Amino acid sequence: MAITTLKTERLIDAGLDDFFSKNKAHWLAHAKRAFDYMAQLIAAQDIHPDDLIPILEPALELDTDLRDFLDESRLGQKYWFTYFGEYIVDEVWGEL
Repeated sequence: MAITTLKTERLIDAGLDDFFSKNKAHWLAHAKRAFDYMAQLIAAQDIHPDDLIPILEPALELDTDLRDFLDESRLGQKYWFTYFGEYIVDEVWGEL
């Protein structure tokens, strides 16, 4: 599901917006790989932001920088990976 205002506010409260901004190129690269993979499966013009989340989420779960940030911030719930993935796609969609 696409990012909502409530999810965005939770991400901001957790500091994940700043975390994203400090290394936007890294997160853009993750999103670009997910987009490129989807483009191999379907026509690029038919890709929607929500299509990327199931591909992006496992990559985020393995990203040590994100895992360390979540651990240090005591954000152990699994939904943070989904929320952050949605946030990334929302922020970089115009660059994909």
